[in-house]
Amino acid sequence: MGYDRLTPGIIIYTISSHLSLTEPMKTLARTLTLAACLAAPTYGFADTLAEIFDLALNNDPQLRAANAAYLANRETANITRAGLLPRVAATAEYGESDADDDSSSFVSFLGDTSSTVGTTDSDQTLFTLSITQPLFDLPAWYDHKQGRTVSEQARLQYAADQQDLILRVSDAYFSVLNASENLNSAIAEEQAIARQLEQTRQRYEVGLLPITDVHEAQAAYDDAKVNVLVLQGVLKIAFEGLEVLTGQPHAVLAGLKDDFPVTRPDASREDWVKSALENNLQLKVSRLGRDAARHNADARKYEHLPTLSGSYSYQDLDQDSTFSGVSGFGGNVERIPSSRSTVESEVQTVAIHLNVPIFTGGAVSAQRRQANQQFIQAEETANYVMRSTTQLARSAHESVVTTAATVEARRQAITSAESALEATRAGYEVGTRNIVDVLFAERNLYQARRNYANARYNHITSGLNLKLAAGQLSPDDLYQLNAWLDPSLVIAPVVPQ
Repeated sequence: MGYDRLTPGIIIYTISSHLSLTEPMKTLARTLTLAACLAAPTYGFADTLAEIFDLALNNDPQLRAANAAYLANRETANITRAGLLPRVAATAEYGESDADDDSSSFVSFLGDTSSTVGTTDSDQTLFTLSITQPLFDLPAWYDHKQGRTVSEQARLQYAADQQDLILRVSDAYFSVLNASENLNSAIAEEQAIARQLEQTRQRYEVGLLPITDVHEAQAAYDDAKVNVLVLQGVLKIAFEGLEVLTGQPHAVLAGLKDDFPVTRPDASREDWVKSALENNLQLKVSRLGRDAARHNADARKYEHLPTLSGSYSYQDLDQDSTFSGVSGFGGNVERIPSSRSTVESEVQTVAIHLNVPIFTGGAVSAQRRQANQQFIQAEETANYVMRSTTQLARSAHESVVTTAATVEARRQAITSAESALEATRAGYEVGTRNIVDVLFAERNLYQARRNYANARYNHITSGLNLKLAAGQLSPDDLYQLNAWLDPSLVIAPVVPQ
């Protein structure tokens, strides 16, 4: 795995009913995926790093939640844009009414009373169409700028979440491989000490060794046996970590080849820092958060300004009324002929509305102060993330350099431990070394092998963390690692003894 690439390769996946790719990187993503599928060997029944990643893309709950958050926050720009666009509303109304009329009046000069009793039936149809267009509304304009910034922030945050998935998948996969190598080493150590214990017992029985040597060997064997049990649990737990990502159990994985190359960064540390300051996704997200907070502060600052809008309305009214009844005067009653009235009207109105906020109970001033402090908070957060990103890139670069040197040193330590064990055994045979020395040398050898395995996987993790800090981590990095997996190195939850 080389570290000379300083060009970011971000691929945005969107989870829906099936896996699809969005954003301008779609073509690149398809090319990389196709190339990886063509280049990847078939490992039969063993699951590979690439296969685990493909399963996690569709089944990881964290990524699915991040996808939903991205799709939800992406709508913020559309929501805030509505404050700048026309609003059209239409209403329709139909009503029927029945009214009973009973009226009377006294005619003074005749000395009698006139009365009318009847019923009025009315039907009314009303249709209204209104259009309102904001003409001057600075808060709405800055709210829209904030919405666009939030939508872009959501896109980059989702890309960062996908990079996090790449790192989580690799950590989970190589944790299994690391646990398996540690367990294999512990089993080999247990078997070697068991043989040593048996030889010690045989020599004790013929009087060549004291009982204390048997006890020392027995204690070492018991301790090695406990280590095997512990590491078996660690391996099972590591396998379960994969199930959390993919939603299904995994029985066998492909192991890492012995000739996996250990490389150092080709570019300088400051080059990686420069790349991180330009491409780190979390840094971009924090900067967009600062910009969104600034737009919000501007919007609240201009809330005290007047707003101007124009409107057009159209109203169509149709009303029919019918009256029927009787009238009486001086004791005489007669039926009144039915009367009908019709009203038809069309009204069109064009208006300009000026709204001047004068006093809102202090809410506008309080919101302005609140938004200003939120902007200061977001700005300081962005500054902190920038400094942290710089430190993260430097420490990740140093970690890659250190782990590369550690791998070489650990490999040499195995050779030295093997030589030391051989010399100690020879000394034990001739009586110049005791059983404690032999057991100590045995433990040193197998601990050196475990340290070597840990160093290799730490180096892989350090390399991915460096690319993550520089904003360069992409699925292609997993596919490159996948090419160094060997199907013949079977990794299973239970190691046969």
